[in-house]
Amino acid sequence: MTTADRIPDRADETPRWRWWGVGPAVAVVALVGGVVLRFVADSPLWLDEALSVHIADGDVPLAEALRRDGHPALYYLVLGWWIDLFGSSAGATRALSGLFSLATVPFIWRLARPYGRPAAFAAGAVALTSPFLLRYGTETRMYALVAFLVAVGWWATERAHQRPSLGRLSLVAICAAALAHTHYWTFFLLAGAVLMLVEAARRGDASVRRASLRTAAAIAVGAASLLIWIDVFLDQLAHTGTPWAERARPTEVLVETLQAIGGNNRFEGETLGILMLVLVLVGTLAPVAAVGRRLELSFATSGPAHVEAAVLVITLAVGAIAALATAGGFEARYAAVVVPFVMVLAGRGIAVLPDPARTISLLLVVSLGLAVGVDEARRTRSQGEEVAIAISRDAQPGDMIVFCPDQIGPATTHYLDTGISVAAYPSGDGFTVDWYDYVDRIEATPPEEFAQKLSDSADGDIWFVGSTGYLGFGNRCAAMAGTFTSLRTAHSVVANTDVSESMFLIRYETR
Repeated sequence: MTTADRIPDRADETPRWRWWGVGPAVAVVALVGGVVLRFVADSPLWLDEALSVHIADGDVPLAEALRRDGHPALYYLVLGWWIDLFGSSAGATRALSGLFSLATVPFIWRLARPYGRPAAFAAGAVALTSPFLLRYGTETRMYALVAFLVAVGWWATERAHQRPSLGRLSLVAICAAALAHTHYWTFFLLAGAVLMLVEAARRGDASVRRASLRTAAAIAVGAASLLIWIDVFLDQLAHTGTPWAERARPTEVLVETLQAIGGNNRFEGETLGILMLVLVLVGTLAPVAAVGRRLELSFATSGPAHVEAAVLVITLAVGAIAALATAGGFEARYAAVVVPFVMVLAGRGIAVLPDPARTISLLLVVSLGLAVGVDEARRTRSQGEEVAIAISRDAQPGDMIVFCPDQIGPATTHYLDTGISVAAYPSGDGFTVDWYDYVDRIEATPPEEFAQKLSDSADGDIWFVGSTGYLGFGNRCAAMAGTFTSLRTAHSVVANTDVSESMFLIRYETR
């Protein structure tokens, strides 16, 4: 389906909201709130963010670093260039994601525009206040870039399908290549897009068949560029995976995606996630906008938004099956690959509703989105900076810092202002995490022996930074703490608190 195939849902495209002034008021609140909330989060970097910075700005060659991390390279290249210009502080590195998140909004508006101005207005407001786009617009990770590239790629694909010139097809290939080199879950999206284009070729006339196959070929060519990375990818596939998560079930993928769209797994986030699901279903199943107070839904095999909905469903379904088959994990942030589709379909869902349901649903989505966004912007994500300040204040030459598990190291070492030695269990220097054969290395490293060797080698005190609840570690960190306690005098310095990445700090003095 091209933009030309999508007929506006109303003869009169002027947004008509039940209450006078609701449209302009929503636009102003969504714009101001959506922009501000993308750039005000000031909590310390947590594991994934600090790890991204350390990889992008580190001394280890990028391919070698990512071979042990498990991701493609594009985001880290862009982040490295950004750090060279603006520095590696939390505010500076998160601003890059904020810009990508904000730049996604006009593309979502443009993608919804063929459904009419009301749908484009609603989709733009939803995108501006989306807790997902707000959250990952304030995180030093690749997910805002993924959502941006999906929106641009979708726009480029529709233009190429409408008129498959060399320039337009080249842009499709570039977007597909960029997606493939940003996150591996984008392959499920690219597969879904190709399948729908092949189906369009099968059902269309000669001109549609030609445009569809050329566009599908452009996507395939772009995705095939991953061949330059294939040795690293195969190594990652065999040795990294998702050792920090359990095997994902299809129902888990669905529930966590809804929570991601809503912003969190608390009441407000889950309410918004369910509301968005309802709006997406309405936007998919309504053949035309409501007439008066009557809205019709159709389960016909074709409809104005069925192609977009099919790509969304195929992406999540194939991803869920792949995760189940390979014992892979799923995290809510992976939903970035379908977020633009959710925004556009929800925008159409709002626009086709009769008033006052249209006005009420728009106000609910915007207000809940901003409420969750404010809550997330204020939330402390890690105790790493707090622990680092405590160590830097009192550590002396000859002391040693020990992390268990190593996953709490990057968020702490990012803020350390001391030159003392650092060690992490099961291995590493605390600045990165080596996911290569991770579970095997944990099992092969007895925590008591590890602690004993570190205690024997330290000339001064040991600053033990620990945490619990990490998959695969069991009571190993507690066993390390017990060994240190039997050898040295323990002093609690920092207690863990109720934050996403909690940790405690114990100072073990020599006897």
